[in-house]
Amino acid sequence: MYQKIFHIDHFHFKILYSKDSLLRLQSSHQKKDLINPQISLKINQGRNLKFAKHVQEQLDAYFQRKLKKFDIPCTIEGSDFLKKVLARIEKIPYGKTKSYKEISNLIKRPSAWRAVGRASGANPIPIVIPCHRVIKSSGDLGGYSGGGGTLFKSYLQLLEKK
Repeated sequence: MYQKIFHIDHFHFKILYSKDSLLRLQSSHQKKDLINPQISLKINQGRNLKFAKHVQEQLDAYFQRKLKKFDIPCTIEGSDFLKKVLARIEKIPYGKTKSYKEISNLIKRPSAWRAVGRASGANPIPIVIPCHRVIKSSGDLGGYSGGGGTLFKSYLQLLEKK
């Protein structure tokens, strides 16, 4: 597994990836929040930087409002339910939202809206798998698995609405 930390706009990102698949994406306003002191400072050692650069370029294009759909290969580890929920969330169009209840209906588990919320909160690749587009039925934001919490979720929704 490889990792890279980079800066886009006002945010720092850390990606974890294996060969040519994204495994995890973390974000923060402060770079120090993303650095694990247990890991060597020689993070990549020149391995597969082409994939990391591809991820960075797509995120940069997204924040510049030039990219509306990512084409980054992702690997999700977890239950079949988690994978099904995240696959459905991935289909929510740019600038649109769906409620946890709507997602539960779309995956044919209408009473599982709370579990959909937990699965969305367990999303290891926020932004690329756009869990920021999932809201409560009331229209409230709900939670957010990415760094920055609901404030960042609100920022991403506003970015897509402009």
